[in-house]
Amino acid sequence: MKLDKFLKTVQDRVQDVAGADACVQVQEVRKNNNVVLHGMSILRKGQNVSPTIYLDSFYEMMEEGTDMEHIVKKILEVYVRGLPRGNVDMDFFKDFDSVRDRIVYRLVNREKNRELLQEIPHVDFLDLAVCFCYSYENPEIGEGMILIHNTHLEMWQTSHRELMRLAERNTPRLMPAWLCSMDSALNGILDEEALAQLRQMQRETGKYMYVLSNDRRCQGAAAILYPGMLARAAQQMGGSFYILPSSIHEVILLRDETQSGGRQLHEMIEDINRNQLREEEVLSDYAYLYDAAAEKVVEIL
Repeated sequence: MKLDKFLKTVQDRVQDVAGADACVQVQEVRKNNNVVLHGMSILRKGQNVSPTIYLDSFYEMMEEGTDMEHIVKKILEVYVRGLPRGNVDMDFFKDFDSVRDRIVYRLVNREKNRELLQEIPHVDFLDLAVCFCYSYENPEIGEGMILIHNTHLEMWQTSHRELMRLAERNTPRLMPAWLCSMDSALNGILDEEALAQLRQMQRETGKYMYVLSNDRRCQGAAAILYPGMLARAAQQMGGSFYILPSSIHEVILLRDETQSGGRQLHEMIEDINRNQLREEEVLSDYAYLYDAAAEKVVEIL
């Protein structure tokens, strides 16, 4: 069964179960790096918020032999688990003073998000783009982020410069930086023997690695933008270091006493991006250098 037929079949089956007082819709949802997923919403009368249920993984289940009745049952289970306990008042979002203290930033790849960036306020940074979100915490729907669009700027009568000023203040406060050595980050994941081998390898090669993210480990690559963060890392690591964009969620800081070439680092990052990450998690194929003396991040050849 082709994807479009699957989506229509699932929509019809869920509509039958949900009944006439529910509106079941399926639409394309554009995610990071221009990845397109297919989301279903089930909105009953009197509700103003519904969880988005992504159907792409259910399509894979169908291709692997799962019958349609089981898939519909699982979709409805996801819907019930994600339902808010009541309606959510979103009128506050129209008032800039109500959202300004929770505006944060995140980093995305500029080229891969070229179409999206035409619709949202952003600031260029190397081959990346800094974009802005509203970070919410709600007892009914949990926590998450709402991407800020140009239409929001018009409604709020503000600018991307003001968003950047607020995000520089809010993001480190709401999502504090998390920096630790690679062996500490892997403690509890690797056994003691493997950790000892990692420490020995770092000593022998002169390559020391740290992980930088935020305390949520979500959209943590933006921690490289935190005022003074990289200068503090350089002080802790003993000088300049490479920044390896591990994903949108974290970066690896590499103190390399052997001064490896940039091409080798680029090839390593590209290989990880192609073979170990989902496309929407990729940040960049390129490494950067934090120059401790100049206190700036530069691209390397």
